[in-house]
Amino acid sequence: MRCRSVLITLTVLAITFGWTSPVSRLCAQDQDKAASEFKFNDIDRQVLEDCNAIDAQYGKKGLLLQDPDLQAYLDSVGKRVLGNRPSPEQVQFKFRALRDPMVQAFALPNGSVYVTTGLLSLLESEAQLAGVLGHETAHVFERHGYLENRSVRKKALTINILQIVASAAPVGPNFSQAALLFGAAVQLGAAVSSQVLVASIFGYSREMERQADSDGLKAMTAASYDPTAMARSFQLLDEDSKLEYEPFQGFYRDHPKLTDRRTFALAYATTNKPANPINGAEKDFLGKVTPAICADIESDLNSRRERTAVDRATRLTSLFPDVPKYQVLLADSYRSLGAKAKIPSDDERNRHGQAEHRKEYFSMTQQEEQKRLLGKPDGPATLQANRTQAETLYKSVLQSDPTYSQAHRGLGFLYEDEGKYADAAVEYKAYLDLVAGTSIDHLRIERRLAAMQKVASLSITH
Repeated sequence: MRCRSVLITLTVLAITFGWTSPVSRLCAQDQDKAASEFKFNDIDRQVLEDCNAIDAQYGKKGLLLQDPDLQAYLDSVGKRVLGNRPSPEQVQFKFRALRDPMVQAFALPNGSVYVTTGLLSLLESEAQLAGVLGHETAHVFERHGYLENRSVRKKALTINILQIVASAAPVGPNFSQAALLFGAAVQLGAAVSSQVLVASIFGYSREMERQADSDGLKAMTAASYDPTAMARSFQLLDEDSKLEYEPFQGFYRDHPKLTDRRTFALAYATTNKPANPINGAEKDFLGKVTPAICADIESDLNSRRERTAVDRATRLTSLFPDVPKYQVLLADSYRSLGAKAKIPSDDERNRHGQAEHRKEYFSMTQQEEQKRLLGKPDGPATLQANRTQAETLYKSVLQSDPTYSQAHRGLGFLYEDEGKYADAAVEYKAYLDLVAGTSIDHLRIERRLAAMQKVASLSITH
């Protein structure tokens, strides 16, 4: 009930903030004037301090994806979108990837632009990323964060709103309902400043979002990116919001109408394409953002989003079939599915099924869920099919490279799950020999190896 009340509360408030605040009634011309005449006051300085504190917490808590190549890529695209425009007062643009599977991007008023690994995993091209960065930087240039915060009505409504998210009851030992439903970025940022994050993450007024779309289109076009890519981004967000792989809801379900925004972007693109528009191939783009996708897959596997993990890993292996890391991630994903079907059933997809799926998910541990699935008529066959697929992938990697340690590790887990303890011991031993004590989990695997050897020896003596 608490989880449901949080969803309802935040959805209603997000819509209220987005569509009926006093600032939302400003026309685009008034907003431009407000931004050009913007002067800092004490309230704005407090917002700036809160933004800097949020930045510090994201770094301190390990939510920033620290990959030099990915960071350089984000910086290069961001710099191109900014062009030669001077930064507003008290703004230093920084582009960062957040370790968060929630599909989202947002900009703080101080110029920190965050793109989640979830969104990077969804996009298809560099031009789409440029559109996202163009939109978010527009909010900063137009001072939308400060202008929204100045609304007395908004400030009254935001009191303790996101603290509800931050204090949501835990689900299991490793994660909370808040993190699962709203993303780690929201949960952590809420503990610092709910007022800053409400507008930044849940969206501004419809007029401000439209202005950010317009400014973003102009910025990406000036940088020679194909503006139709922004329209495609809206289509991807709309399609993603309708997927029912897992019992979660994304922010864009209640975002200003994506179909209308896509139509607007397409109309702009028909008369404003650059001479030689840049879009970019999907394979080239994914080659740049694979650290984000891999981080998401690992997060999915740790948070019971097995279907999403399979989907992401399949996308990687289809484009990069010879990369063993992606093959192992796909094998890990199939192994984690257990008795769960890769594609949701029709019953899960319908409205009643979605509600029941969420209820069951949040009321059961992973082990309890697997036990329930095995009790269904197709459960045992599904389990066997997923395990067979995982084993095939692991062995395929080892056939090409017998020294690839992660494949041995995965096979060890698989054989242990299947009760093949002697085989599991062999794979664990191979893994430990290859990593030679350098892996962070070698002590854990040593204990599993000892346990497998003991169980296997007992089975032989009996």
